[in-house]
Amino acid sequence: MKKMITLLLFFIVFGAKSQTISEKLGAVSTNFKITSASQPLNVTNQIILKQNRTESKKDHEDYEYAVYERYYFQFISDSKLVASDRSDIKKEALVKSNHDFYFNGYFVRLYDENDFLICEFSREAGIRFNRDYNLGKGGYFTYEFYLSGFPIVLLDKVKRIDVQIID
Repeated sequence: MKKMITLLLFFIVFGAKSQTISEKLGAVSTNFKITSASQPLNVTNQIILKQNRTESKKDHEDYEYAVYERYYFQFISDSKLVASDRSDIKKEALVKSNHDFYFNGYFVRLYDENDFLICEFSREAGIRFNRDYNLGKGGYFTYEFYLSGFPIVLLDKVKRIDVQIID
């Protein structure tokens, strides 16, 4: 009996899945294929993270205050994203409405398993952390953009995300 309890405790302790820091903070790991201008990227980690946002604005005597949540997609690649000229992206875009084409922002396309375009949008660049420690041989290139303007339930259909930097 004692051996069985010891064996059971061994499997519980060593078989338990350890959580990453991201998971402890409430992030959901994803498994999308990430490309940049249709070129595959070697992505080492990708998550969707919900962040609470608080904004306040004081104009004259009126005081506006807002609390809301945003969902962000973050990923780490060992190479930089492809930078595309703004006019090339505009010509290439299938749906030209609702695109602000932010300078140094992202142009994002979501594709399903049949490589059918589900949605495309442009976003301001979120946190961008670029570190090339190996002198051109790769490093940590982290990108982030918020997910809005389409139903989040569509993410269940997404298999590939293509992200380009708008230059």
